[in-house]
Amino acid sequence: MSTGRWLRICLQRYAMTAALGWVAAALVLPVLGDDPFWASFGAGLAVGLIVVPLLTAVTMLVLVLLAPRRFEPPTGGPSRIRGGRLIVLPLVLLLPGALLAPLQYLIVLGAQLVYLVWVLPCQDARDTADVLRSLADPTVPAGQRARMARAVAGLQGRPVVEALVQTSADAEPEVAEAGLETLCAIWRRDGVVGEDLLLKLDPQAQDRVRALGVRVRSPW
Repeated sequence: MSTGRWLRICLQRYAMTAALGWVAAALVLPVLGDDPFWASFGAGLAVGLIVVPLLTAVTMLVLVLLAPRRFEPPTGGPSRIRGGRLIVLPLVLLLPGALLAPLQYLIVLGAQLVYLVWVLPCQDARDTADVLRSLADPTVPAGQRARMARAVAGLQGRPVVEALVQTSADAEPEVAEAGLETLCAIWRRDGVVGEDLLLKLDPQAQDRVRALGVRVRSPW
């Protein structure tokens, strides 16, 4: 999925989620006040015409920052994008409103969390997680696993590197070499390698990585 299409889907889904959340918040107003139902409900919707576009604009700025990370499988499982919790940050703008309407604020916060957990498109992260699992699957042909190992060279994140470290010790020489090549490409690009990951490689592979001239960083 291209970045533009991913952001377009994010925008469509977020606008719908935020609008439904605000309608729910507006329905609470008549219950809390003494004004007629339609007057209170209408006032709530009118405020939403300002708040929902503002929230959508700020959330889309956060999603633009998250777009390059949408392929990275999170450490907690493939169902969320790494760093996706930043989506709740736009609600900081509404903190003053939380003092005036705490219940409505909680409803909107709930809508933001619903978007993060269930609505935010995470298929790219799931696909990457499936690829990393396939790297260690001996039932997948060696040639296919070698191509997969080279294909993830543009990705970042510890789950990717850990999967490639395991791949570099694969029983199939073609797969092991592809995994080590990709590790070298990633660490050459980053300029640093974690010592704990380096020590998991065999001595010959360690010498090959050290020859890249990258800095070895201690995890302690």
